[in-house]
Amino acid sequence: MENTRSAIIEQSLTLFSERGYAGVSMRDIARAVGIKAASVYNHFVSKEAIFNSIIDDMTQRYQERAEQALMPQGEMDAVVRDFMHVDDAMLTAMARDVFLFFLRDDFAARFRRLLTMEQYRSARAGDVYRRFFIDSALDFQKTLFENMMALGAFIPCDPAVMAMHFYAPVFLLLNQYDHRPGHEEEALDMLAKLVRQFALVYSRKGGKAPA
Repeated sequence: MENTRSAIIEQSLTLFSERGYAGVSMRDIARAVGIKAASVYNHFVSKEAIFNSIIDDMTQRYQERAEQALMPQGEMDAVVRDFMHVDDAMLTAMARDVFLFFLRDDFAARFRRLLTMEQYRSARAGDVYRRFFIDSALDFQKTLFENMMALGAFIPCDPAVMAMHFYAPVFLLLNQYDHRPGHEEEALDMLAKLVRQFALVYSRKGGKAPA
């Protein structure tokens, strides 16, 4: 039963990312999985329920990947304390791991393709796209940088602008090199340069709060 449920999610994500959410019926999903149309309803009450499960699966996959990349987790105070001990090399390694997850992971790539396409057709998809790929990332980084700034790790500045300076070029780089096999090293080299340049501009050497 669980294998069938997973197959429904996988095949639905593929179909949604190729045809769009509105262009796929429950019958199409059943055909792709190799089951009767009525059998889909044994696992999901609607197409929207499948879409919501895809979002839940992607959230879990990303969380697991972040933990594998040794990104600080938990309450913001604890995250800030952990990040105070992260040097440029560690930050580059973490950025590289998450970047490659979105670039290489097939589920993540289809998910991003689906939301990129559907954000203009569906308010729901647009909300999920902004929350998952833009707002959540910027909000987290803004709060993180603001707290680290208070501890003297960064120079005084606008933390919202700082978050935009960090995230925007990384997100642009991801889209620039998406579906460009053979250019990963070029992308990773640029990613490392972005992180180093960011640290050069914003880091306060010594990481101590100003007197």
